[in-house]
Amino acid sequence: MGSATAKLDKVQKTLLATLYGKALDHRSARPVLDDRWADEVLRKVGGAGWYGWANLQDAYLPVLRAERMDRWARDFLDRHPDATVVQLACGLDSRFLRLDPPADVRWFDVDFPEVVELRREHLPISESERYQLVGSSVTAEDWLQRLPADRPTLVLAEGLLMYLGEAEAWRLLGRLTEHFPRGELLCDVLAPWAARFAGKFGYAMWGLDDPHEIERAHPRLALLEETSAVQGCDRVPRRFLRGYLRFMSRFRGYRTMLRPLRFRLDPR
Repeated sequence: MGSATAKLDKVQKTLLATLYGKALDHRSARPVLDDRWADEVLRKVGGAGWYGWANLQDAYLPVLRAERMDRWARDFLDRHPDATVVQLACGLDSRFLRLDPPADVRWFDVDFPEVVELRREHLPISESERYQLVGSSVTAEDWLQRLPADRPTLVLAEGLLMYLGEAEAWRLLGRLTEHFPRGELLCDVLAPWAARFAGKFGYAMWGLDDPHEIERAHPRLALLEETSAVQGCDRVPRRFLRGYLRFMSRFRGYRTMLRPLRFRLDPR
């Protein structure tokens, strides 16, 4: 792990594990996501270090999750080619490059200022009226009010909610649904047992058993799809990792450990 990420804290550095999985996938013969930018960025920042090998067995979970969310996002943009996209806790993700959205789409990537600085340095995306970076914690009160709310909006919160405190997560979801008029929310939730397990390693995480709790708390959100991050593991090209995921997917606890969710945000 290089000095480029030295300013990041323990939670922020988990983006390296995600980046490592996507780079590993790109280097395979039949990649699932084929994110060449992840491989390039990982080399530039000096590798993933401990965050790579410690998460090797689950390296494809963020890959499969990202590929699913990319498909959901493409479907939304096909129907709304002039949409606003807001990607929260964007890390060093290259989704804007992977999706190459229509020219009329406005895209905002939001993350801590330290992460935004890394993005500016290592990702080949120029800021413009079409693409903007927002350097802020998502729990801050001011950044959201600066974003336009005049179009159908796709909000991506991949790998985010579980890292917030429970009260912060519910508050953020409430602020998002109050601000944007209509669209979709793509997010994922962690099982409570997995959140407790992460606590043994010093990560304070939030777990949620029933995704319908989100609908009940925020009635404008309607759950459209719920899946497992392990779904599609038969496509993993690396034999050992494919075998591991196939075996672990037999157990309900593992299948429901990390669940990507797709919500419709109904008009006010």
